[in-house]
Parts: sequence; structure tokens; C-alpha cells
Amino acid sequence: MSRPRLSLSALISLLVAVMIVLSLGLALWLFMGQQRSALEQAQSTRVTDLAQVVAGRADVRSALARRRDDASLAPGPLQASIERLRQELGVDFIVVMTETARRLTHPDPSRIGHFFQGGDEGPALEGERYASRSKGTLGTSIRGFAPVLGGDGEVIGAVAVGVTMSSLLPTLEAHRHQIVLGVLALMLAAALGAGLLARYIKRVLLGLEPYQIAQLVEERQAMLSSVHEGILAVDAEGRITLVNQAARRLLQRAGLKAPQPGIPLADYLPEAGMLEVLAEDRPSLDQQVAINDQVLLANRVPIHHRGRMIGAVATLRDKTDVHRLAEELTGVRRYAEALRATTHDFKNRLHVITGLAALGDLVALKRYLRELNDGQRVVSDGLNEAIRDPVLAGFLLGKRSEARERDITLTLSAEQPLPVAADPEMGHTLVTVIGNLLENAFEALASSEERRVSLTLDYQHDWLTLEIQDTGPGIAPALQARVFERGLSTKGQGRGLGLALARERVEAHQGVLSLYSSEGQGTLIEVALPYAAATDAPSSPDVSRQEAP
Repeated sequence: MSRPRLSLSALISLLVAVMIVLSLGLALWLFMGQQRSALEQAQSTRVTDLAQVVAGRADVRSALARRRDDASLAPGPLQASIERLRQELGVDFIVVMTETARRLTHPDPSRIGHFFQGGDEGPALEGERYASRSKGTLGTSIRGFAPVLGGDGEVIGAVAVGVTMSSLLPTLEAHRHQIVLGVLALMLAAALGAGLLARYIKRVLLGLEPYQIAQLVEERQAMLSSVHEGILAVDAEGRITLVNQAARRLLQRAGLKAPQPGIPLADYLPEAGMLEVLAEDRPSLDQQVAINDQVLLANRVPIHHRGRMIGAVATLRDKTDVHRLAEELTGVRRYAEALRATTHDFKNRLHVITGLAALGDLVALKRYLRELNDGQRVVSDGLNEAIRDPVLAGFLLGKRSEARERDITLTLSAEQPLPVAADPEMGHTLVTVIGNLLENAFEALASSEERRVSLTLDYQHDWLTLEIQDTGPGIAPALQARVFERGLSTKGQGRGLGLALARERVEAHQGVLSLYSSEGQGTLIEVALPYAAATDAPSSPDVSRQEAP
């Protein structure tokens, strides 16, 4: 059972929320500490200044001077005056103390005459002015100290003005409340921004989750690696963005280094034609691209996204592979046509047998069956002896039936027995070449009165020679030089491939194809092919000649 996955928007929102909470929490802690420190500093300066002002009052100096002569420390007029001043200034205490740290004033009259609490009054009694933080009878407080000087400049006492920390808490809480509200507002704004960011990223990623994107990338890499055709993609600026393994092999076979994504195609492979596709914004299909000595077939198509061209992709295929497939398909088609003709010939004979049987003419039926059996045995035995390759022999039998169906006399002859080829591909080559040449010869007889075609095979010294002669109208001299061009035909569009395929196939096996033709006298085509026989193929002199009337 797979674990449930969080969506991308949920992950982004959660991440942003956690980061915001941590960041703002830390900021709140630092800000509150800074705020507390700033408030304490401000209060320290204030109470120190107030202590200095109170220490300069005449009534404070005179009261301290009298106390030096009078040991009585009972509350006097100074207590009432200082208490009124304390309330006006909004501080928690103003303590006037003697040079021995005994209190002359205090918010609590019962504490007058007692020693000052906190232990931080010593420097003031020695003539210093400062602020401190200490714990006294009213709790922890921020205190400002100033010495009181007599007429001769001698320290006769000190003044302490202070505010307790408990009295500062409402101010701190008020500031904290405002800060917390601000932080919460920031968190809400950040959460909204995180949601909008998640939606934007999701839209950019076409609504896919990260694991789905990873799966698509893996599938794409697998598909690109398994495709036999080379794939090369560029962006709108002509920089290479994708090259699959098949394309790397084709380009390396052509003598180029493996391309790296990001390099300009104009510097690496300008002859690819993709820059023209980008400039014109239209596809280019089935075009040849020559790279050094290798010829590739390329399909180049621009890539559009939301109505805008964002690049182009090209598929590359070795022209040799394409030709080989085309030739194999052509050979299969020729072989199928020959089998169809044989089937049609068999059906005609079957109709004759059915008719004689229906008439009850058993004598004629026996004679017809005997003639068919003897004739077929002669033909089959002759071809089997002359051509040891069963595929080629069966193909020629089919072509003989096709010729009979077209009312053409096809003569098949072998000067020497043809053994089985050592290379199995040679059989496909012969089917392709002979099939195309015979088809051309058959079509040339469409308007001729004498309808004869001959095929002669001769095998000597590891060379196979084919001669195909027809009694057609021949080929005009002006066309003979171009008759092997692909697509050139007098029979209409979609034709003109047979002779071109035959010649390409022959030349691929280092063979030679020659054509001789005179108008009104027919056409002769000669083919010479290197032909290595299988070592276990028996060879005995024999000659076979069969005709299809």
C-alpha cells in the first residue's frame, strides 16, 4: 500500500508557513528583547536626569545639612514635598538618603530612617552619577543615582529615583500586543502569497505533481532511448536541447563529436536545415541531409506552445536503412503478386475440373488432370534443378503464372544451376531486383502485339549474371540516360521507383546493371552480381528452360 503523497500546493504552503512562523517568531523574540532594552535604557536616562534635578534642590541640600547636626530621621516637610513631586513625575520612588545611606524620604513613610536596600548606592555616596538595576523593598527597579553636594563641595547624601519593572510591564505588554498583531497580519499575508505561488507553479507545471513529472521524465528518457530513429531538438534560438542515443550514433558515424545540449546548432551542424525551419516556421519532410560521406533522411517540424513557436525537432534516419526496408517491402510485394497470380491460375484450373466433373466427361477430366500433373512436374522439377533456392524458385513460378494471366510468354532459363547463396540477404536482393525488372518488362508490353519476356540466369566463378529481354516498344534515346532516376516514369504519378530501386540494390552489393534499348526493338537489361554459394549447396551441370504461354 503506497503512502499518500502531499500535493505540490500543500508542500509549498506548509514549507512557507513553517519558515514564516520560525522567522517571525525569531524576529518577535529579538524585537521584544530590543524593545525591552530600549525601554530600560530610556527609563535609565530619565531617572538619572530626575535624580540629578532633585539632588540640586535647595530643600534637599538643607534637609541633609540639618540631619548632619540633628540625628533625628523622622518624616518632615521634605517627605511631603518629595512625595508630591514623585506623583507628578510618575515614578515609583524618590529616596533622599544621608551619607550613611539612611532614608530621609520614601513612598512608604514607615521605611524612613532605615538603610537603603539594593547595595548599588555606594558610588553615588562617593560622588558619582549613574543608573543601575537592582532589587529593593518595592521589587526589582531601574534606579538613577545622583550625589547631593554641600556648600564646600563635600558629598552630604544622595538621591535615588526609580521605576519598578512591574510598572513597566503594561507598557511592554502594549508594545507586545501591537507587535503580535503585526506578526499575525504578516503570517496571513505570507500564507496568501504561498497559496498564490503554489497555484502559479502548478499552472506552469501543467497541473502535474513532482512525482508525476519525475515519472514522465523517466518515461520520456526510456522512449527516446528505445526509438531507432535519431531525434534532435533545438529551442527558438537554435540551441540544441535534446539528442537521443540513436542521433548520437548517427552523428558519430558521420564523423562528428557527440553534441552537447546548449551549444548553437549553427556551429555544430548548420547543414541540418533546422534553422530554416525556425526562420520560416513550416515543416520540411523527407529531405536528404549529407553529413560528410553519410546521407540521412530528415523530417524537421517546428514546435508550438500556446500559439508561439518555441523550437523545432528533427528525426534522422540512415538513408541506407530506409532503402533496405523499402527494397525488402518491394520484394515482399512482388512475391505476393506472384503468389496471387499462382492462386488465380489454380482457380482457373479448378473451374475447368469442376466443369468437366459437372458434365460427367470423365475421359476428358482424366486427360486434363494427367496433362496438368505432367506439365507442373516438368516445370517444378526443372526449376528445382536449375535454382536451388526454394524461395527464388517459388517466386519465379509465381511470376510465370502472373505472365500467363497477363497473356505474356515468359521464358525462364538457367545456363548453369544456381546454388543457394551463402548470404541469406542475397535471396531478398534477387527477389527485389528480378521482381522490379520483370514488372517493368510486363508493363512495357501493354501495347505490343508480340508479348514475350525472357529471363536468363548464368552462374560462373562466383558471379551471377541476369539477362531480361522484352519485345516491347523500347526506350527513347532521350530517356535512356535518365531512366534510373527516382520518380521518372511515363506511367503517371507515384511510379518510377522500380528501376531506381533495382539499380541501388545491385550497386549496394557491388554489382553492375546495364540497359540496352532501341525504339521498336525492345529492351535488354543485364545484371552482374557477386554471388557466393553456400558451402553445403550441391552443384551439378544442368540446363532448364521453361515457357509460360
